[in-house]
Amino acid sequence: MEKVKDLILYQIVRNAKPFKVGDKVIFDKNTITGQYRKVFQTKFQIENLRLAELVYNKHKKTIKKNFLKFSNLCDDYDLLVRELATEKVRKEFYPDYPSRLHSMYLSLKRETAIENFDKNNVDKHMQAIAVKLNGKIHKCGNIMLTRNGGSFEDYEKTAHEYWKQENVKDEDVKEILFEGEAEIVEIIKER
Repeated sequence: MEKVKDLILYQIVRNAKPFKVGDKVIFDKNTITGQYRKVFQTKFQIENLRLAELVYNKHKKTIKKNFLKFSNLCDDYDLLVRELATEKVRKEFYPDYPSRLHSMYLSLKRETAIENFDKNNVDKHMQAIAVKLNGKIHKCGNIMLTRNGGSFEDYEKTAHEYWKQENVKDEDVKEILFEGEAEIVEIIKER
């Protein structure tokens, strides 16, 4: 983790209120991000039935009709377990680091933000933005968190490796977490 002042990095904003140059956003323990919503507000139900209930009671028609939603919710459950384990490790061993649940996720390079913007053909409302940061960042390199269906303990072990990353070389940076004040300094692309 490092403290930064007036550092310019890049972000892709999806399906949110469009930013304007000069807007300022605070990311702290009270910020409700998309990651936070996925972990704490996702309901694991289809047609008011728990996923397990759909399978146990052989609701084949409901499962078939909602197969993609069923699969996505199973994937989201794996994300929930991973993120809760990662947050537990952060709070216990790395309490000064930015929380994945309340952080702005950033790219180090402008080109990466543009590439990610251009690759996304799902979200209708998007912006690639440049932000000036004052706060703290955690650069993540070769140890990335994946969804692998592991146990809570498995995810805790990986989380230790994830948080221990220090002095990651710029060419190895995969994601950057940020907590603090972000000021939008440029709208690079939008749709």
